[in-house]
Amino acid sequence: MPNVVEQSEDQPMSDREAFRVRMLDQVWEIGRYRQAVLKNTGRLLTQEEAALEWIERYAATFDDGKPAA
Repeated sequence: MPNVVEQSEDQPMSDREAFRVRMLDQVWEIGRYRQAVLKNTGRLLTQEEAALEWIERYAATFDDGKPAA
C-alpha cells in the first residue's frame, strides 16, 4: 500500500504526520492479516483479536519491511 499521505519534497512530514501514517499503515496491515487468517484457516478473528495477534507477531519488525500476512 502506498503511504496514506503524499508529501512534497519541499515540505517534509512532521513527526506527528509520520506517526499517523505509520499507524494507518499498521491498521491496513492488520486488516490484511485478518483476511489472510480467515482465508487460510477459516478462523474469523475480531478486529481486536487480529490486532493483538498481528502486534505480537509483526509490530517489532514492521518498519524493517511490510510483513506478508
